Amino acid sequence: MRDARSTRWDEHRVAVRAQLVEAAIRAIERCGVGVSMDDIAAEAEVSKPKLYRYFGDKAGLNGAVAAKLGALMWESAQVTIFAEQEHASVDDMVRSSIQSYVALVGQHPVVVRFLMANHLFEYSGSGSGGVAEQLRSVMEVIAGRFTESLQRIHADTSIIPMAVASILGSGLSATQWWTDGGREQGVDDKFFAAHLLETTWGIIDGAGATIGVAFSRGLPFSHPGFASRR
Repeated sequence: MRDARSTRWDEHRVAVRAQLVEAAIRAIERCGVGVSMDDIAAEAEVSKPKLYRYFGDKAGLNGAVAAKLGALMWESAQVTIFAEQEHASVDDMVRSSIQSYVALVGQHPVVVRFLMANHLFEYSGSGSGGVAEQLRSVMEVIAGRFTESLQRIHADTSIIPMAVASILGSGLSATQWWTDGGREQGVDDKFFAAHLLETTWGIIDGAGATIGVAFSRGLPFSHPGFASRR
């Protein structure tokens, strides 16, 4: 059995790692994509060997930063999508999830650029693509509800994974453009969220048309008329 000292040490390591990740995020936001381990150590007020002791190498620390941002996205989804009322419209649910995503990206645009530059904000479909895997997990919750709606009318559900990949791909490309310079060009959070909402519905409606189904976005998933044959 593990003694209390081992448990306390584990808790201490977790707490120190979390503090170092927060310092890394601050350093990234201050120094940009070219941030170094020296910059991060200075921000954390620790030696570089301590960073290596806790993360192994820079790639390990970068992965921890990606995991932190992914966790923030998952937490955001829990208070939007997963808190959705049964009678809320699908459009409201999709809009609230996109707004939460855009707000988080808007709070940490430099970190998002950094993770994208290090291929840690991409979607691979393999479960190891980076932050986007958390987005995929959130989207799978919504995709499951679409699948149930299609099954009720005995429609082809094989289109769902393709639609999910299309939404993620276009959304991540748009996010990269937005964080790289779109915000400075005057595209604010509200406009960007509205764009993502309409392009998302464009993909959903296009997928539905492919299998001869129309979606009524103003209805809740539970409504029998949400998905209907064209």
